[in-house]
Amino acid sequence: MTEDIDLVLRIHRHAAEIGREYRVQFVAEPIVLTEVPERLGELSRQRRRWYRGLIETAVAHRDMMGRRSYGRAGYVLPVFVVVEVFGPLVEGLGYVVVTVAFGVGALDLEFFVLYFVITTGIGVLLSWFSVLTIVGGFSRYDRVRQIVALLGIGVLENLGFRQWKALVSWHGLLEYLRGEDSWGVMRRSGFRGIEDTES
Repeated sequence: MTEDIDLVLRIHRHAAEIGREYRVQFVAEPIVLTEVPERLGELSRQRRRWYRGLIETAVAHRDMMGRRSYGRAGYVLPVFVVVEVFGPLVEGLGYVVVTVAFGVGALDLEFFVLYFVITTGIGVLLSWFSVLTIVGGFSRYDRVRQIVALLGIGVLENLGFRQWKALVSWHGLLEYLRGEDSWGVMRRSGFRGIEDTES
């Protein structure tokens, strides 16, 4: 369901269990094209499937969590689960609880606005940190216009899209609890206007 993280955890598990010295590395500058779902319903299905896969991977490798014998993977996996599995659920629940509390008069307007300013601000800072890490760490995007555009997108993604993703995670959790494992239909329209750049 989540090929990349499951593959990496399986490599860690295998090497640790046979007592082999190893390092898992990655290519810092891959050249890949990914086709993003063009319809919101398909994007939602994709995100729910990824979230279900995250849970399945965490459950499948739960015996690695916190175990010294699995090295860094054993220590990083619990943090990953808290951030990636529980984080969106807590975030989504927060949006709903605060909105409902404001709606029934349990919260005043000042707290309601402050809550969304703080949560959105933290999201923007995290997005900007990611952009600047790529720009500074991997020397990707060296034009000022590109960097400014990415920072602008970092703001926009936190004004609706992030909240939508949190709610989609709840939907993915419900699907996982019901035992759903379908990938669903994903329409592909192909890449348009991209020339072959192979030499």
